Amino acid sequence: MNILLVNEKGCFAPGITALAKALSVRHRVVIVAPLNPQQGIGHQFTKSARPLRVKQYFVLNKVKIFSVNGTPCDCVTLALDKILKSKPDLIVTGICDHHNRGETIYSSGVVSAAIEGTIQGIPSIALSANVRDSSDEKNFQAIASNFARNLSFLYKNMPPNVTLNVNYPEKISTRKIICTHLTRGMVDNKYSVEVNPFGLTFYWLKSPIMGFALDALEQRGDLYWLKKSYITVTPLKLNLTNEQFIPILEKAGITL
Repeated sequence: MNILLVNEKGCFAPGITALAKALSVRHRVVIVAPLNPQQGIGHQFTKSARPLRVKQYFVLNKVKIFSVNGTPCDCVTLALDKILKSKPDLIVTGICDHHNRGETIYSSGVVSAAIEGTIQGIPSIALSANVRDSSDEKNFQAIASNFARNLSFLYKNMPPNVTLNVNYPEKISTRKIICTHLTRGMVDNKYSVEVNPFGLTFYWLKSPIMGFALDALEQRGDLYWLKKSYITVTPLKLNLTNEQFIPILEKAGITL
């Protein structure tokens, strides 16, 4: 297969290079990723006020690497429109060095890039894992190898217009993989306040906090199964419309 790799950490991040090495054994792989880290940027695009620049590097055998001074979603659309000679069979984003579970997916550049790939008509998978030392490529190798072994099965069974959000636990077992739903109530944004010597007040986003209440585990969603050391696969749909609420609005005299 022809596979496009994108991430939010940068084109030379250990997660994406480990993934490229594992997948390039059997597939043709191209990396198009941000030049600099773009964590937590979500589905943002760079507007026309600042042009995008692309640079190619030759540092991995059999893998072309392109850096873009933009966001993960910029990388997807620019790759499909200008950089790649033909459309890829698959887009894989990551490996992110922290879990993208529950509602945290909405601020994730890794998940957003995969969703953008799906919007553009390309089957797309987002990969994330809790990695204690994300500076060492060795800590991503087991994840990359496991994904490479399971890729054929995942690809053959992917429904159209669906993005797969895959999270790996700290301890990987080939027998422990489950399809599950997103966990609700995962994000709690808190800010710290500081006043500088000139009397100006500043606010700093502490996290967003990745904590959770006890009822989050009771939902038996992605968080619950990750705590049980399962690899979680969550299919994400593009259409966010609440279909059940439309007739309620219509009955109230509002037509959408």
